[in-house]
Amino acid sequence: IKEILHERTKRLDIRNYDELNATSREMQKLIRSGNIPAYLEEAVLDAYRSMCEGTGEENLKVSVRSSALHEDIMASFAGQYNTALNVQAEDLLVEYKNVLSSQFTPRALFYYKDKGFDVEEMAMAVGVLVMVPAKVSGIMYSRDPDSPQADSTLISAVWGLGAYAVEGVVPTQDYRVSGKKIEFPAVCTQEAMLVGRPEGGTEPIPLKRELLTTQCLNDEQISSLASYARRAETHFGQPQDMEWAIDQKDRLYLLQSRPLDLPSQETLADENRPRVAKGYKILLGKGTIACRGVGAGPVYVVNSEGDLVDFPEGGVLVVKHAQPEFAVVLQNASAVVADIGTVLGHLAKVAREYNVPAIFNTETATEILRNGIRVTVDAEYANVYEGTVEEVLRARKVKGLSKTSSSLKQLQAILEMITPLNLTDPQSSDFKPTACKTLHDITRFAHEVAMQSMFNLSQESYFSTRSTKQLVCEIPMQWWVIDLEDGIKEGIKGKKVRLEEIVSIPMHALWEGMTAVPWKGPPPINTKGFLSAMFEATRTPSLDPSVPKRFADKNYIIISKHFCNLSSRLGFHFSTTEAYVGDNENENYISFNFKGGAASADRKVRRIQFIGKLLEQFDFRIQIKEDSIQARIEGHNRDFLLERLKVLGYIIVHTRQLDMVMINEATLNWYYNDMSKAIKSFVNVTH
Repeated sequence: IKEILHERTKRLDIRNYDELNATSREMQKLIRSGNIPAYLEEAVLDAYRSMCEGTGEENLKVSVRSSALHEDIMASFAGQYNTALNVQAEDLLVEYKNVLSSQFTPRALFYYKDKGFDVEEMAMAVGVLVMVPAKVSGIMYSRDPDSPQADSTLISAVWGLGAYAVEGVVPTQDYRVSGKKIEFPAVCTQEAMLVGRPEGGTEPIPLKRELLTTQCLNDEQISSLASYARRAETHFGQPQDMEWAIDQKDRLYLLQSRPLDLPSQETLADENRPRVAKGYKILLGKGTIACRGVGAGPVYVVNSEGDLVDFPEGGVLVVKHAQPEFAVVLQNASAVVADIGTVLGHLAKVAREYNVPAIFNTETATEILRNGIRVTVDAEYANVYEGTVEEVLRARKVKGLSKTSSSLKQLQAILEMITPLNLTDPQSSDFKPTACKTLHDITRFAHEVAMQSMFNLSQESYFSTRSTKQLVCEIPMQWWVIDLEDGIKEGIKGKKVRLEEIVSIPMHALWEGMTAVPWKGPPPINTKGFLSAMFEATRTPSLDPSVPKRFADKNYIIISKHFCNLSSRLGFHFSTTEAYVGDNENENYISFNFKGGAASADRKVRRIQFIGKLLEQFDFRIQIKEDSIQARIEGHNRDFLLERLKVLGYIIVHTRQLDMVMINEATLNWYYNDMSKAIKSFVNVTH
């Protein structure tokens, strides 16, 4: 099963909902029809019997729920996995397998692949707990995501079991506690509640008439819940998202507590903007804001998971109930509008993770908003306008992960050990194993040493004809090619190779960019630029007459049909470009590193900023550190990346010695406009 699951998830296109659904059904069936090892089955049943003895109940009802690796740590996975309530003994093992298989529901598959996890990382533990026969249950936040600086606790409550609250099935009673002040809901609109059946499982029943106008919680219970929320926040050292239940004897149970991600201050409402945009028709003017922001797009009403197949890019998701199943399209949604839902529920939490504006409890969204009409959703003031309202959209703020996000904190700590590159110059005396500070340094060092070992094959062994071949080309630089496999046509003999004999797809794209526009030669430099270069030379040991000049260094290209690694050293700078371009866009990437220069530090930095500005124009993510830049792009189809490789080829050739003329911002902008125009003359760019 494990090998099949790995193979299916590796090839899965999570943006293709039909494929996602079919793969999900196949994987879940494999697990549900599989056999539990005898020793594990015995251990589970032994533990269950111990629970029965501990409670004094012979046929104890239990809750069977997920506890997956990374759940609530690297990401919330809110509502992505199954929970089985009121389970009796004979169904325990079946529900155990159901929870295991819920790792592969469409929404869970989408969520964890979109978050960048791998199937091997998704180990699932299953928690079995004594079932609480809840009279009232719900969710609470120790802070208000809308006003995190305020000393407020939010509580959502429903009659019966809490699944109806977290899944947005019924309206909740929402309380806010600020110090000793309690804000009560106006009226209870819950008409049905979820209860446990005597024979096991759950069922919805109509709410008793006397409860229709009765608050779920009294003052004492509300204050007690708020007190526990504060204690949990203090204990864990950050705001908490909690679930709770009160049983038939009015005993309070805290069922779970996980980190609550809060937005940064700059993502909160713009109080200077008018609450209503004049001159536009308001289709909906009430609701509860689940995630602040604004968005616009065509309405797409979803009544069931099957309707998600054709959800359009940038569509406004309109649903009756704010159920977690709908999270599978949130990445493509410009906004979410729901008839019913709580801001403390699972869909709201995932919407905040994806920064998708959301308005719940509109009551009539699915009746008023028709499929296909374009609307603007203002989730700052809970208005939905007909058409596109530019003055509302102009106030949109770009959001990132919240500064208090547990995911962000984990990632920041991890990235500090992984991404910084300190070993940038192989010629430096500091380029050695003891200078490695990060995993990036280790891989850079290992890569350089491996390359040198391959280069030395031509001098130290009889493998010369299979290791390096000199490229015959018009560019006045020495280029040496190492063929890993199928990068050169079969049957090519000798120590030289012509460009037409190379079949490496990414190398040809790079080379096209390098040769598309003739290099004009070194830019004219003034006296200051010349002196700057001379001063830099006095600080560079490798320019000592006794040391081989970098101008004479060989430039290496390692290739296969779909792979290329080009290392170019010219003068005072070097660059490395690496790319894999195949049929599976999830595996495709381009990586580019550039460092150095002959001029003073300010000019080198300006040249790096210029290169970064060019690369950002063509969709690269960049990271600049002093006079070095790292750029990367991945996850696109072949044609998209081949055009970006042409851009890099042009940059490698045409930014040579450019640092010496980077005297000010005006010069930077002139070269930027000039080179942008040149690149667009031969590159077919689509974003």
